[in-house]
Amino acid sequence: MPNTLKLGKIGITSILFLLCGSSSAKPSVPLIVNPIPSYYLIKKIPSSYFLWISQDNHLQHVKAYEDFLTKNNVNNVIPTFELLRTARDWKQCGREEYLIPPKTVWENQVPTLKVFRYLMATKTLTQFEVTSAYRDFQMNRCAGGAVSSRHILNAAIDFRIGPEHPTAKDYTNIEKTKFKLCQFWKQYGSDLNMGLGTYTTGQIHIDTQGYRTWGPDHTQSTSICL
Repeated sequence: MPNTLKLGKIGITSILFLLCGSSSAKPSVPLIVNPIPSYYLIKKIPSSYFLWISQDNHLQHVKAYEDFLTKNNVNNVIPTFELLRTARDWKQCGREEYLIPPKTVWENQVPTLKVFRYLMATKTLTQFEVTSAYRDFQMNRCAGGAVSSRHILNAAIDFRIGPEHPTAKDYTNIEKTKFKLCQFWKQYGSDLNMGLGTYTTGQIHIDTQGYRTWGPDHTQSTSICL
């Protein structure tokens, strides 16, 4: 029987997406006010996360991180087990699949999570899965991240649109979502200090460490947004 997100020490019951009301006026950033009835997305928690969280003092540290996110009103944006993922290559790199960032960089993820909240509120993003957030130097180097990677600062999130193995129909939705992401970046990215990058692997990167965009060769010349 599949595991679902549960209340308590290991996570939140569901991911709460607040939708914003329509308005003829253009705000500097999309505002989430007077939300219409919310909808919920239940995700399966991997057994690997249950195993990891039962080891060492992981549970205690995860609870502290969740409390911090709750205090900053971004606890219900992305489920904890996704937010703690290091990189898709964690096994090949001989590292752990999940990692809690140092307290010194916790606050860096808050504005990035707020961007995701805006993206979901405006329905720019619907079906997606986070594949990488915080990485330490060793994990980042092995995963092929840049020396100045915002993942090291706990300010970046990589994600995939749709299922892991997309069909032709999924690819249509993926391209439509990428287009909407670019439109969002053009309209609000400067105010949100938003960085948006896409890769040939299908992964998409968002951070809040500078208004910029790039494509597969890590330069703006290959960005799909320009």
